[in-house]
Parts: sequence; structure tokens; C-alpha cells
Amino acid sequence: MRCLRQMFEQEGCNKDDWTFISDRMKGVDLAVRDTFPRATRRVCCQHLYMNCKNNGFSGSAFFKLFWIAANAHNEYVYGKALEKITAHDPNAAAYLDTCQEQWSRHMFDPAVCCDHNTTNFVESFNACTKPYRDMPVFSLLEAIRKWCMERVGARFDMAIDMEDGQLTEYAKKEVDERTGESRFCYATACGGGEFEVRDAHVNFPIRLSTRSCGCGKWQISGIPCKHALRVIYDQRLNPIDFVSPFFKSAAYKLTYADHIHPMSDPTQWPNFSLPTIQPPVIKRQAGRPAKKRKRGPNEPRKGKRNSNVKCGKCREFGHNSRTCKNGGPSTGPSTSAAVGASTSQGGSRGRKRANTAT
Repeated sequence: MRCLRQMFEQEGCNKDDWTFISDRMKGVDLAVRDTFPRATRRVCCQHLYMNCKNNGFSGSAFFKLFWIAANAHNEYVYGKALEKITAHDPNAAAYLDTCQEQWSRHMFDPAVCCDHNTTNFVESFNACTKPYRDMPVFSLLEAIRKWCMERVGARFDMAIDMEDGQLTEYAKKEVDERTGESRFCYATACGGGEFEVRDAHVNFPIRLSTRSCGCGKWQISGIPCKHALRVIYDQRLNPIDFVSPFFKSAAYKLTYADHIHPMSDPTQWPNFSLPTIQPPVIKRQAGRPAKKRKRGPNEPRKGKRNSNVKCGKCREFGHNSRTCKNGGPSTGPSTSAAVGASTSQGGSRGRKRANTAT
């Protein structure tokens, strides 16, 4: 963390109110607190849920309520989910109250314009480096450098071709999805730039001047929600004008303003009179080296069905449609219809045989 702060200062950035997201490791918390005292700490909800399972709070009902509370963009939905968690297991609600980091989306700072509550992007990077983990250290770093160089180079070229005010791929995809959802909303103008949008049986206040919606999704994510898009389209406005500048071409070009330059082969590097660093002596352990990481006791095994499987009939978690006991609608043909069809077919074949014998 100290090296990270020094790097920021070398680039002329003296900002210290960053937002960090990680698991609840105490070492990370202490390092962030000592180096960036004003930083905001978020905790990965997936790691938080695994901690809850390790403490005995699990089950399909708790799994559903936990993620409703984690993905809640407003305090009302969060409070309702927490009430149901308390009724389900008071100890689980008490454990979640001890979490001092931000984990529910309604707690996030709207100025950040980021509603990520998991560290999936870090896991994605780890998955991309999986083919190179068995290599020596130098070969491993060289493979990661080439992978990063190719990825950053593609985005560098994409940033050059972007027009002014153009949305990034992520923002464009989100706007398109929320536009489809806005077709089922109905907006009513209230005057003074305020609107009321009805979504099913719930009303949400909209204010375009402050870019706020009663659901809270617009403020937290920086991209208009489906309620705001309904108002924007009714007023014949351009939704791109209401997206945060963080998701436009100017910010994208600043992010990828430079790329990783090519490097010559080590045989062409200049010679220096420095001692050769020898690798440490490694004692080979007995048996074949393990390539898969050791999973936790409550972590699902790869390739096996976990307890979070969703039923296709009742849409509940913890079982499939074959073992469903909730009386959900059956997707296949009924047994009586199948029996009747076989009986009628058998009867017709019997009559044909009788006619032939006669």
C-alpha cells in the first residue's frame, strides 16, 4: 500500500479518499487504514456470504435474503430484507451488523458511480493467469506481461477510434437492457422537472435536474435506471446526456492513454556487471504437485451441483424440478394423458388385428 501511494504521488495524484474492495482480511484493513486514512472500505459480498456459512448461517432462504440485502440500492429494500433475515435467524442479522465495511449497495457513495459489491474482476484475472502458474517465475511474469500488453493494446486502439461523448461498451449494454425494461413503466409529469413513474404497483419519484430516482439505482451506478429512461424517452431527450462522464469516451481515453511498449529479447539486453541471482534450493515434496487450489469446507466443489441450484418449477433454491415438493406446475405431459394415448393406440392396434383375422 505504501508503494501504491508513492506511485500515485509520482504521477502527481495526491488523492487519499480512494475506495478499496476486498475480503475481510485483517492485514488488508490495517494496511489501508495506515496508508489511506480517508479511504472507503468495501467488502466482497461473496466472501462475506462464505463467512456467514462458516458461522452456520446458510440455507436457500438465507441465501436469497442475503443477496436481496446486498443488491439493494435503497434503504427501504435493505431494511425489509434485514427484517426477514432477523425473523429467519437473529444471530445471522447480528453477525451482519458487526460488518463495519460497506457491503450493501445503498451504502455506497454516489460520487464513485460504481455499484460493484464483489471482487469478480480479480477472480477473472486469476482465471486468465491459470495456464501460466506452473511456469518458473520469470516465464510466469513474461506470460502475464504479454497477456496484459495484448489486452491493453486492444483497448488503446479502441479508445482512439471512439467519438466524443460515445459510451463505453459496458454503459451501452446497460442502457440497452434497461431500455427494454422501461417499456413496462408509466411516467406522469408533476411539473418543475419532477416526474412520477409507476413500475407494477410501486411509484418512484424522478428528478432529472439532480439525476435521482427513488429506487436509488441511478445515483449509485451513474447510469439511468429503467424509471429514469422512461421519463427521458417520454421527454424526447437523449439518454447519453444523463450518463455519468466516467462511462464516456473522454474518461476511457484517459484510462488507456498509454499502452505497454514492446520489449526486445533478453539476449539483446545490455550487459551489466552484476552478480547472477541463483534460485533458492527447493526440496521436492513427495507425490504429484497439486494444480488445483484447496477449497474451503463450505465452498462448492468444481463440477458438482451445489446447494444454490434453482428449481425450474417453483423458482426456489436448494433443489431441482425432479425433487420439487412445492407443487409447481409440471412442464412435461401429464401421466394420465400419456396413459390415455397409449391405451388408444393399443386399442386401435387391437382392432386392426381383429379385422385382419376376420
